Amino acid sequence: MLNNIRIVMVRTFHAGNIGSAARSMKTMGLSQLYLVQPRDFPSDEALKMAAGAKDAVAQAIVVDSVYDAVKDCSLVIATTARVRGNDLPELNPEKMAQALNTVAKKAPVALIFGPERMGLFNEDLVLAKYRVTIPANPDYSSLNIAAAVQTLSYEIYKDSCKEQAKPLADDLFSRELPTAKELETFYIQLEQTLKDTGFIIKNHPGKVMQRLRNIFSRAELDTHEMRILQGALASIRRLNK
Repeated sequence: MLNNIRIVMVRTFHAGNIGSAARSMKTMGLSQLYLVQPRDFPSDEALKMAAGAKDAVAQAIVVDSVYDAVKDCSLVIATTARVRGNDLPELNPEKMAQALNTVAKKAPVALIFGPERMGLFNEDLVLAKYRVTIPANPDYSSLNIAAAVQTLSYEIYKDSCKEQAKPLADDLFSRELPTAKELETFYIQLEQTLKDTGFIIKNHPGKVMQRLRNIFSRAELDTHEMRILQGALASIRRLNK
């Protein structure tokens, strides 16, 4: 189960944080580290800070985009320190861990962390279904990225050790969920269909699609439901020819 859980670090600025995060992961049984456009990697500093987890650093997978890191994942959760314009439903760390562990029994999942200086951009959040924030002192909530990885990795490991996890509402995460790639394919089909029918006009196409993404994210589609919608879009396109 833990082997299906990815820690995705996006545009990490300090190489030492990669090593520290890898060390934190290894202590909690996690081994899948993905790096999106790291500023300095491979790096001796990363290996130095990894200490006994140099193998985790050596095995890290470097990719060009968040999409490349999570496209085959059935659940993506973003870590944020504050509410963004492109907001997502929030899970607390305990529910985040339970959700990831439940889905990871059947498919890859991902937890993404933003760069040290400003966190994730709105465009980085597009592929995430939920966000998680670590509760902290509201007067000083800044948390080092390696510490954030340690904290949430601990929650994941702690939950994985439970013999019987309490079921989540509606048993959502035990259902078959579409991958990020499958969802993106659906959104592309949806946007093209709505353009063809004249629903989306040139003035604000991005805003319309973002609202539609939020609607479907809140609906929490499983794979079967998404395929029904794809079938409906196909029938609309046939009528529109």
